[in-house]
Amino acid sequence: MSSIVGTWKMSIAPSESSPEGLEVLQTFFADGNYLETINISALSSSHGVWMGSGNTYLYTFRVFSYDEAGKYSGTRVIRGKVQMDGPDRFTGAGAADIITPDGQVIQNAFSAPIEATRLQVELPG
Repeated sequence: MSSIVGTWKMSIAPSESSPEGLEVLQTFFADGNYLETINISALSSSHGVWMGSGNTYLYTFRVFSYDEAGKYSGTRVIRGKVQMDGPDRFTGAGAADIITPDGQVIQNAFSAPIEATRLQVELPG
Protein backbone atom coordinates (compact mmCIF):
# COMPACT_ATOMS: atom_id res chain seq x y z
CA MET A 1 0.00 0.00 0.00
CA SER A 2 0.98 3.57 -0.59
CA SER A 3 1.36 6.21 2.10
CA ILE A 4 -1.30 8.83 2.76
CA VAL A 5 1.30 11.58 2.28
CA GLY A 6 0.15 13.88 -0.49
CA THR A 7 -2.84 15.97 -1.55
CA TRP A 8 -6.33 14.51 -1.80
CA LYS A 9 -9.77 15.56 -3.02
CA MET A 10 -12.26 14.34 -0.46
CA SER A 11 -16.03 14.17 -0.84
CA ILE A 12 -18.51 14.16 2.02
CA ALA A 13 -21.91 12.84 0.99
CA PRO A 14 -25.00 15.00 1.51
CA SER A 15 -26.47 14.74 4.99
CA GLU A 16 -29.11 16.38 7.16
CA SER A 17 -26.58 18.96 8.41
CA SER A 18 -25.09 19.49 4.94
CA PRO A 19 -27.69 18.75 2.25
CA GLU A 20 -25.45 19.88 -0.61
CA GLY A 21 -22.52 17.63 0.33
CA LEU A 22 -18.99 18.97 0.63
CA GLU A 23 -15.74 18.96 -1.30
CA VAL A 24 -12.44 19.23 0.52
CA LEU A 25 -8.78 19.51 -0.43
CA GLN A 26 -6.56 17.79 2.14
CA THR A 27 -2.78 17.66 2.38
CA PHE A 28 -1.03 15.12 4.59
CA PHE A 29 2.61 16.15 5.09
CA ALA A 30 5.38 13.60 5.74
CA ASP A 31 6.16 15.15 9.15
CA GLY A 32 2.65 14.35 10.49
CA ASN A 33 1.05 17.75 9.89
CA TYR A 34 -2.22 18.24 8.06
CA LEU A 35 -3.87 21.12 6.18
CA GLU A 36 -7.37 21.27 4.70
CA THR A 37 -9.54 23.70 2.74
CA ILE A 38 -13.28 23.16 2.34
CA ASN A 39 -15.74 24.56 -0.21
CA ILE A 40 -17.92 26.54 2.22
CA SER A 41 -17.22 30.04 3.52
CA ALA A 42 -18.57 29.32 7.01
CA LEU A 43 -15.31 27.52 7.88
CA SER A 44 -11.67 28.59 7.85
CA SER A 45 -8.79 26.47 6.62
CA SER A 46 -8.18 23.53 8.94
CA HIS A 47 -4.93 22.65 10.67
CA GLY A 48 -4.09 19.38 12.34
CA VAL A 49 -1.97 16.28 12.71
CA TRP A 50 -2.10 12.66 11.57
CA MET A 51 -0.53 9.30 12.38
CA GLY A 52 -0.62 5.77 11.01
CA SER A 53 0.96 3.51 8.47
CA GLY A 54 0.11 0.73 6.06
CA ASN A 55 -3.56 1.09 5.26
CA THR A 56 -4.96 2.74 8.45
CA TYR A 57 -4.57 6.38 9.44
CA LEU A 58 -6.00 8.64 12.17
CA TYR A 59 -6.15 12.41 12.06
CA THR A 60 -7.37 15.30 14.20
CA PHE A 61 -7.78 18.88 13.10
CA ARG A 62 -9.35 22.15 14.20
CA VAL A 63 -11.27 24.69 12.16
CA PHE A 64 -12.90 28.00 13.05
CA SER A 65 -16.56 28.47 12.10
CA TYR A 66 -18.56 31.61 11.32
CA ASP A 67 -22.25 32.50 11.14
CA GLU A 68 -23.97 33.91 8.04
CA ALA A 69 -22.87 37.45 8.97
CA GLY A 70 -19.23 36.37 9.19
CA LYS A 71 -19.06 36.52 13.01
CA TYR A 72 -16.95 33.88 14.78
CA SER A 73 -19.27 31.15 16.06
CA GLY A 74 -16.88 28.59 17.51
CA THR A 75 -14.35 25.92 16.77
CA ARG A 76 -14.84 22.43 15.41
CA VAL A 77 -12.55 19.58 16.39
CA ILE A 78 -12.74 16.79 13.83
CA ARG A 79 -11.36 13.29 14.28
CA GLY A 80 -11.17 10.85 11.41
CA LYS A 81 -10.11 7.32 10.68
CA VAL A 82 -9.43 6.24 7.13
CA GLN A 83 -8.32 3.09 5.35
CA MET A 84 -6.37 3.07 2.10
CA ASP A 85 -8.37 1.18 -0.54
CA GLY A 86 -5.42 1.41 -2.93
CA PRO A 87 -2.49 3.75 -3.57
CA ASP A 88 -4.77 6.58 -4.77
CA ARG A 89 -8.01 6.15 -2.79
CA PHE A 90 -9.13 6.05 0.83
CA THR A 91 -12.45 5.78 2.66
CA GLY A 92 -13.44 6.23 6.27
CA ALA A 93 -15.46 8.35 8.64
CA GLY A 94 -15.08 11.51 10.67
CA ALA A 95 -16.86 12.99 13.69
CA ALA A 96 -16.82 16.52 15.05
CA ASP A 97 -17.18 18.25 18.38
CA ILE A 98 -18.24 21.89 18.40
CA ILE A 99 -16.74 24.29 20.93
CA THR A 100 -18.87 27.41 21.31
CA PRO A 101 -17.27 30.84 21.87
CA ASP A 102 -18.09 30.56 25.59
CA GLY A 103 -16.31 27.19 25.85
CA GLN A 104 -19.29 24.81 25.83
CA VAL A 105 -18.40 21.50 24.12
CA ILE A 106 -21.04 19.75 22.05
CA GLN A 107 -19.61 16.27 21.58
CA ASN A 108 -20.19 14.32 18.38
CA ALA A 109 -22.26 17.14 16.89
CA PHE A 110 -22.08 15.45 13.51
CA SER A 111 -20.37 12.60 11.71
CA ALA A 112 -20.07 11.54 8.11
CA PRO A 113 -18.59 8.87 5.87
CA ILE A 114 -15.79 10.15 3.63
CA GLU A 115 -13.97 9.08 0.50
CA ALA A 116 -10.97 10.64 -1.23
CA THR A 117 -8.82 10.30 -4.30
CA ARG A 118 -5.22 11.41 -4.63
CA LEU A 119 -4.60 14.45 -6.84
CA GLN A 120 -2.53 13.58 -9.89
CA VAL A 121 -0.26 15.75 -12.03
CA GLU A 122 -2.14 16.97 -15.09
CA LEU A 123 -0.08 17.80 -18.14
CA PRO A 124 -0.75 21.17 -19.79
CA GLY A 125 -2.50 21.49 -23.15
